[in-house]
Amino acid sequence: MKKADILIIGAGISGATLAERYASIGKKVVILEKRDHIAGNCYDYYDENGILTSKYGAHLFHTNDKEVWNYVNRFGEWYPWEHRVIARVDDKTVPIPVNITTVNTL
Repeated sequence: MKKADILIIGAGISGATLAERYASIGKKVVILEKRDHIAGNCYDYYDENGILTSKYGAHLFHTNDKEVWNYVNRFGEWYPWEHRVIARVDDKTVPIPVNITTVNTL
């Protein structure tokens, strides 16, 4: 085995981030991963029909930190997503949980 400065167990989001950060400052990094893929529970793949599938279920990422946002955007594309929960009350669509917009709509 080659000599490494850093040994990381697991190639999930935390392990991969640590490995990238250490490598970026010139450290020799070795990652040990028990699964046959990287990315941990964030792993996805294209199935036999060409559909992008999240093997371990969907994951959301959100941050208000511009430095974090710029960092993660170096590694891939993101799809915009907006979480909305709505209900139908007397033929009106209202947001849930109840807020001032819900009250004003009703």
